[in-house]
Amino acid sequence: MLDDRANVRHAMMRMLRDYVEQVLQTPLESLEDIEGKHVPAFLTHRYDLAAGKILGKQCVFMLSDSLESDTPATISKHQDALQRHFPDSLIVFVTDRLPTHNRHRLISHHVAFIVPGNQLYLPELAIDLREHFRGMRESPGESLSPASQLLVIAAVLGQLEQATPTELATRFRYSVMSMGRAIAELEAVELIRIEQAGRSRLLQFYNSPRDLWKRARTQLRSPVRKRRQVNWGNAIAELPLAGGSALSAWTDLSEPRIDTRAIAASRWKDFAQAHDLETEHRWGGGEIEIETWSYDPRLLGNDRCVDPISLWLSLPETVDDRVVAAKDMLLKEAGL
Repeated sequence: MLDDRANVRHAMMRMLRDYVEQVLQTPLESLEDIEGKHVPAFLTHRYDLAAGKILGKQCVFMLSDSLESDTPATISKHQDALQRHFPDSLIVFVTDRLPTHNRHRLISHHVAFIVPGNQLYLPELAIDLREHFRGMRESPGESLSPASQLLVIAAVLGQLEQATPTELATRFRYSVMSMGRAIAELEAVELIRIEQAGRSRLLQFYNSPRDLWKRARTQLRSPVRKRRQVNWGNAIAELPLAGGSALSAWTDLSEPRIDTRAIAASRWKDFAQAHDLETEHRWGGGEIEIETWSYDPRLLGNDRCVDPISLWLSLPETVDDRVVAAKDMLLKEAGL
């Protein structure tokens, strides 16, 4: 638990520094942890404290990754309490996410706050910088982001139970900020709830895997961004089967003539360069199809091929009765 808290604190401090320096084009100087020996225990339990300078002004940052039900009025009281211990510093509330209505209420209480990536409000320095806020999803047919879809599929496959955002970020190889956005997105469409366990937030899906699939199905999209034909290379063997090749592995459908493999789109360029994979060639034997995916296909599948849900989503619509039957078999394999 202590390691988890330290990881979250360090991630938030990094996000804070990067955001301040990006929007103000000036360093956030001397950012470091504060020893809370002379600060009331209720404050050090509720917040991680850090100090630094913004535009030469000494600041104390109240870092919070918690979804506890503190109202803006309560946060204001906490800020006032901390101000008494640091009378010459600007006290700044920092959190990774904050509903719009609470932003307005914090401003009405004149509470300085920073939401990295979204807003920086420092009234004492006459600074109010706001990014474009994406509104809550209104259309149930709008697709989820790749990170959110990955979490949903993991839950449908029974591979995801309660977990903290930091644990999810580590497991699925996303930054803490990106995972926070995915979690916020799933909250917005009411697929998950967040439970508080001490200082940790635990993500929990509302529905059983079967019901979750029914609710989320229209918001899930094919993970395939692009398909390309390349010459076979030994390194290809480390990539999981996808497309028709994976379908034949999961079902009794015969293998296709051309082997298909999948790789995360973010890995493709380096992988292709490292293994000298030629993408412009003449057909004549030894070819393979590569699918580049919006998320890493290895995260949910097995050592041999991609997971059945992502595979089902990736397969094009067809009138071939054999393929349709095989796709139905995929869902049965997933218990749906």
